[in-house]
Amino acid sequence: MKPDDRELSASIHDFEAALSAKHFELKLPALDVILAAIDGSNQSAMVLGLAAQIARRASTRLHVAYIHEGAANAESDAFLSQQVARLVAEGIEAVALAREPDSSPPYARIIAAADALDADLVIVSAPFLEDFAALGSDSIGVTLDKLMTQARPLLVVREPRDDPAESLKPVLLPLSVHVQENPLAAAWALRLIGDGGTIRLVAVVEDDVIEAAAELIGEHGAADLDLDHLARLDRPEVAGLIAEMHRQAQKRSLGCHVSVRRGDLVAQVIELAEEGQRLIVTGRDTDPGSSSYRNVQALIRRARDPVLVV
Repeated sequence: MKPDDRELSASIHDFEAALSAKHFELKLPALDVILAAIDGSNQSAMVLGLAAQIARRASTRLHVAYIHEGAANAESDAFLSQQVARLVAEGIEAVALAREPDSSPPYARIIAAADALDADLVIVSAPFLEDFAALGSDSIGVTLDKLMTQARPLLVVREPRDDPAESLKPVLLPLSVHVQENPLAAAWALRLIGDGGTIRLVAVVEDDVIEAAAELIGEHGAADLDLDHLARLDRPEVAGLIAEMHRQAQKRSLGCHVSVRRGDLVAQVIELAEEGQRLIVTGRDTDPGSSSYRNVQALIRRARDPVLVV
């Protein structure tokens, strides 16, 4: 069996039928308030560019906070005012969040602001006020680690781009049988994708699924399965979700491609992202000890493009 990617040869409806798919109706999530937290790094422009693009298309109010160590100062206040004034001049309903006298760590201030605003989406850079090179090999930093445990969707910005809007057109949506948030991730992918964009769904079949197959049909048979057969070992909910995404994409004139891959989820997603994907959307468990949580941490560290965590 080859681990390389292969597009499913059957139509999406055949794929759905083969898996006895469960019917899904995806409802787009509310997006009335966005909080963009900048830290003064070279990623701040990308954070604001993505936030502006999303706010413009969704007619959403954008709140901008400049989170940094130490007390507020005239320089940081002026920088924040300049950025918000520029957004307003571009027709964005943007508001600057004043820095309150507070010695709390950055993550606590971001969470407090998001709670006070009842923000539907939080956008931050990665790492936030830290340097990955100075952190452990598996760490994404204290700020992002704390924000990851919150239920609110988090858009993590990695490398700056010349045109932030282009980062919202190709969307990569990995689907794993272990992630309960797959439908929510799919709904957010549809919510944020730009006009004329393309969603690529990749169903990643990991080793434990193959082990389960071995229990059903014997180890020898499981080892010889091709990717189409592996797809049929997945949960019916995944097939139903893929079918619904296909229908939604057709209604909105979006591209929608489906792939099945075998192996480590993070490695497969990064390989696909390096082929030119721009926005990675993934669900996650809030338990730091879960494999889902660790996978998202690894995606944030290794991806060059923005990662939306729901």
